[in-house]
Amino acid sequence: DRGKRYGLIGANGAGKTTFLKILAGELEQTNGNISIENGLRVGVLSQNQYAFEEYTLKDAVMYGNKRLFDAIKEKEYLYENGDFSDDKVNDRLAELEIVCAEEDPTYEVEVMIEKILATLGFPVDTHNNLMSELTGGDKFKILLAQVLYPRPDVLFLDEPTNNLDLEAISWLEDQLTRHQG
Repeated sequence: DRGKRYGLIGANGAGKTTFLKILAGELEQTNGNISIENGLRVGVLSQNQYAFEEYTLKDAVMYGNKRLFDAIKEKEYLYENGDFSDDKVNDRLAELEIVCAEEDPTYEVEVMIEKILATLGFPVDTHNNLMSELTGGDKFKILLAQVLYPRPDVLFLDEPTNNLDLEAISWLEDQLTRHQG
C-alpha cells in the first residue's frame, strides 16, 4: 500500500531474503501473484559489496539510476571521442540530453550525490576514488546511497543496517523517515 512501511522478521533461514528477492523480481515465485503498479520505480538494496569495485564512489551511487548513468557515460564518451561532423553523433547526443533531462530535470545529480557522500562521511576529495579502496562497511554505505538517491517508489531493504556505524544508521533512519515511497 502506498505510503506504508512493512518489516519482515523471523529466524535465520526462515526465508526472509528469499521472499524479498521474489517480491523484487529477482527470483520466480512458485505460486501466487506479485503485483506492483506499472510505472513505479523499484529500488532493491544489493548485498553484493564487490559488484562495483571498478567504479568511483560517485559513479557507484549514480548507478542507482541506471538509465541516467548510462546516458551520462555515453555522452561523456561521445564528447571525448565523437566526430561532431557526423549527424548521427549529434542526433545521439540530443537523444541522450533528453534522457538526462527526463531523469534529472534540475541537473543536480552531481550535487545530490556529493551531498549524500559527504553526509555518509566521505570527504569530497575521495568521491572519485574506486570502490575497491573501501572497507566492507563503507562499501555497504555506498550501496545504501545507491538505492536511496533515485528516490524509488517501492524500496526493498534486506538487513540495511549491516556493517553500519551509529552515524550511518542515524542517516538511514532519517532517510527512511522522509522517504515518500
